[in-house]
Amino acid sequence: MTPQITFWGAARLVRTATYAALLVALTACGKSNADSSVLKYQIATLESNGTLPKLDRSSDVAGIDTNGNDVRDDIEAWIDAQPVTDMQKTALMQNARALQHTLTVDLTDQAALGSVGAEIVAAIHCGVSRFSTFADFYKYSQNLEAITANTKNRAVRYIQYNNARSGAVNSTPDYDTCTP
Repeated sequence: MTPQITFWGAARLVRTATYAALLVALTACGKSNADSSVLKYQIATLESNGTLPKLDRSSDVAGIDTNGNDVRDDIEAWIDAQPVTDMQKTALMQNARALQHTLTVDLTDQAALGSVGAEIVAAIHCGVSRFSTFADFYKYSQNLEAITANTKNRAVRYIQYNNARSGAVNSTPDYDTCTP
């Protein structure tokens, strides 16, 4: 059974991965490549045994999406591994898709920004309707947010999206917003 990652667990994983990446970078600045290789091996081991999720750390903001469903492959694999129902996984995929769009939307196009904002509201509304409590959905949503912005380029882009949307308002729908 795949261990369930809580919000705080995800934050700890992100922090650990960040520290490990910093250590790799610092080690590479003046020490042998052997030390750097050891740290990379340790991270790979943590990923392979499930302690850390296997995440795409490429410099490409969009990441790899081989099936073209607008969800990065690593995030889709993480969702598939979660101990939730199929309906809940569908809601998490909708949430992941909306979060992914925050990274790829044209930040100068106000209409597109508004559409992504509405997508996020719809995904949250759907998620809340599919989980027994808001807290249950929220812990997964927070994990998705953390793993979506798992590199410096993605984190910067996510912040840019949020800055572009600053002050914008979307209404919460009063109908089923879940997508298939």
